[in-house]
Amino acid sequence: MEARLQPVNAILGLVIAGDVNPPLLADAGFRVVGLEVPAVGPAGKAVIDVLLFHEATNHLVQCESKSGANIEEGQARAYAAMPAANAVQAAYVNLRHRTTPTIETLYLCLEEHAERIRLGLKTIDIAFPVLGVGYRRLELHDDEYASELLRAPLQGGVTLKAPPPRLIAFDPESPAEAVERQVRPTMVAELSKRTSHISLTGLTERVAPHYGLYGHAAQNKLKSVVRAAVVKIAEATPDRFAFDPPANSRPEGLIRFLRTPEDHDPRGRTQAYQALARMGQATPRRRRAATNPNPDQMDLLSELSTVDNDAEDIDTMADEEGSQS
Repeated sequence: MEARLQPVNAILGLVIAGDVNPPLLADAGFRVVGLEVPAVGPAGKAVIDVLLFHEATNHLVQCESKSGANIEEGQARAYAAMPAANAVQAAYVNLRHRTTPTIETLYLCLEEHAERIRLGLKTIDIAFPVLGVGYRRLELHDDEYASELLRAPLQGGVTLKAPPPRLIAFDPESPAEAVERQVRPTMVAELSKRTSHISLTGLTERVAPHYGLYGHAAQNKLKSVVRAAVVKIAEATPDRFAFDPPANSRPEGLIRFLRTPEDHDPRGRTQAYQALARMGQATPRRRRAATNPNPDQMDLLSELSTVDNDAEDIDTMADEEGSQS
């Protein structure tokens, strides 16, 4: 995982169940209602990296994830002045209670940059809590500036059972190779299912499972980087995949799945799929079960391997019977 994506993944790991680390913020009543949500307030525009919502109290937490050790003063002031109602409207949050919504800001960063981030905020006289993300430890700094709802689950720090999960494996700023590593296995999985075609949006939703939570501009950027990866993959394996660009009657690109490995020879197809999925990788990469973007793919390959072995056994028996006769 890219280091700059660790803070975002760490906060998501606290609100999304399914990882070995307990979802402490989810247990406290928070859920994610938006990613990269552009909101405008009296002090300007802020693109909220992660927007959390506590439905029982109509309280929001707008999270700003920093990849380095510096803050942007204009951005910090935009967050500080952001009315809760503006964030609610920007993310289309459904308020189920008539209680007036409230909002606070949480800065996220790598633990090694936490002191610099805190100093930068102090220099411009803005008081935000800062969540520092380590390998297996989260520290809530300046927790006196956090609401009780946010402070209670994180107070004293959180020791993780494992590093933050890779819920977001790439974003529009990721290197092309990082995007392709996620797109290729997904395309191979669809090919193995004998899918005939899929829209660019449909494929992006599979590659980036949280696509629906992103703001409109971020969704377009995600589709753009996925499209670039698809085009590269299709050009490298034109017998397997094809990309049709948008047309007058079709508003977006279409990915077509062509000949599968078993179309050539049903036997050995497991190895063929594995080789296809590995194309373009410099070295084999060990999969982590908890972060595999295509959990069904390995089950499929296991089943194919079993079938291949059965087919080989049948052929061997047939050869032996023929020699005996």
